[in-house]
Amino acid sequence: MSAPTTASRRSLPWPWIAAVVWALAVPFLFSDYDLLQLSRVWSVALAVASLNLLSGYAGQVSAGHGALFGLGAYTGVLLVGEGGMPWPVALLGALVLCLGAGALLGLPALRVDGLGLGLITIAVAALFPLVVTRFESLTGGAVGYALGAPPLSAPGWTGLADAQFAYLVVLAVCGVAVLGLRNLTRGRFGRSLEALRTSSLMAVSNGVETRRLTLTVFALSAGVAGLAGALNALALTLVTPDTFTLAFSLTLLAASVVGGTRSWAGAIVGGAFVTYLPQLMSDNMGGGSSGQWAQVAYAAVLLLVLYFAPRGVVTFVRAGLARLGARRTREKTA
Repeated sequence: MSAPTTASRRSLPWPWIAAVVWALAVPFLFSDYDLLQLSRVWSVALAVASLNLLSGYAGQVSAGHGALFGLGAYTGVLLVGEGGMPWPVALLGALVLCLGAGALLGLPALRVDGLGLGLITIAVAALFPLVVTRFESLTGGAVGYALGAPPLSAPGWTGLADAQFAYLVVLAVCGVAVLGLRNLTRGRFGRSLEALRTSSLMAVSNGVETRRLTLTVFALSAGVAGLAGALNALALTLVTPDTFTLAFSLTLLAASVVGGTRSWAGAIVGGAFVTYLPQLMSDNMGGGSSGQWAQVAYAAVLLLVLYFAPRGVVTFVRAGLARLGARRTREKTA
């Protein structure tokens, strides 16, 4: 058997391998607080990835994924706290419930699109925290719902702390889910999504059942967003309605654009963007105005990305590295 060629060696995904090794080493390098923050990065990244599937690959508009994230979060903690369910069942329950919610949310997309669909999803995002607070006896109202003990507690045989185990669970679930979404977009289903994104008329002419496909992609996207919300809530052991406001839904949308709506690696960038930018503003601005400054920073970053890197930060960096590599190659051969 011949040795691998230079081209095949270069095709190995070394950046991804290095990223996986680093991610697995993280629990043994950082404090419990940092691990909780990183768990949030991964869970929010999964929500951004679900939005990428819907917007970047299917061309559908949604500004309500924060509500779906919140629905999954409440479902997860209530199944554990009130139903006494183990955390895997709680995650599955959040996934299934949000699949159904996503299918319902997709119904308006069969009749309206563009601005009309965007306004409907904005209304859903705006109403969600108000609805949650009305069921105070179950959800804790405006105060929220806290679990008495961390559901993602480490089994004794692992030798891990609870924060380490929770991080690894979030990492594993998010990794498998994003890999599944990535594979979906590379097969026949992905080609159907591409046709739908380009033109619904073209999709119909190519034999794509656009109504079924639209409901399916809305359901899948919502289910993954709900799963992300449940992961986030079970890792933090707390949910509050003011976390899932309209501003959060719009922030997720901004994170998708910043990372790249058609980039799975960009979803991770988006997760870090949502998690660390408010903290950065709080550390540097202080006081009660840090939240307002965070919104200003979100807007500023979004505008800069739209102007200088309209396809997202990850695509921009990759293109820059490719140009740098091509330039070095030309210099060597000159």
